[in-house]
Amino acid sequence: MAPPRQDPPWSGWIETTGDALLILEAARRGLIPRVTRRLVDAERRMIASGSVFVFDEQESGIKRWTDGVFWSPSRILGNFLLYRETDRKGAGHGRRRKGSDEGEDEDERGEGGDSGSLSRPRGETRQHTLDRQRERTLVGSLTNNYKFKADGLMKKTFSLTISGVAQHLISYYKVSDVESGRLRAPSSLPELASLDISPTLLDRGNFRCPPKMEGRWSGE
Repeated sequence: MAPPRQDPPWSGWIETTGDALLILEAARRGLIPRVTRRLVDAERRMIASGSVFVFDEQESGIKRWTDGVFWSPSRILGNFLLYRETDRKGAGHGRRRKGSDEGEDEDERGEGGDSGSLSRPRGETRQHTLDRQRERTLVGSLTNNYKFKADGLMKKTFSLTISGVAQHLISYYKVSDVESGRLRAPSSLPELASLDISPTLLDRGNFRCPPKMEGRWSGE
């Protein structure tokens, strides 16, 4: 009989840079346990939709996080890297959809226009834009170039350096679980949202897109 599956250090959805900073702050305070060594095979069963892991490179000795899952190449989305689960190793070389924008799968930053918007009624165009923006938040540009696993996982990672030591956050989710509301962001939970972020975590040099400082912090 297989041993019961352990619970991950934290479970939820990391949507923004602020969410990632809240989890790192909670780990710094000991409210969420950090991973202190590489996961063994049995512990990899914790890797599921909603699982979030935090580790300090020096403390854990982990230089490269491994989880045994086949992933697409990474894409940058703000301060995060996104990966999408594929059916097998090397599956990420499918053709682009006919008529797709050649630059679409590389650019995570621009809002971009939609070539079909001229023929859509204004209300429909607005909804289409919102849907596209929501899709970008969840999967970035990992939409059509790879043989993705049906209802597979997304992996979203965040890293910064404190006193010369890299701190990493690794999160996993299924799009369907985020859309259904099953996974909650730390910023929606009072016990985490109320945490004051340490200034050491807010060094602007750590961010591709520095969070805007309004009160404690904010931003994507």
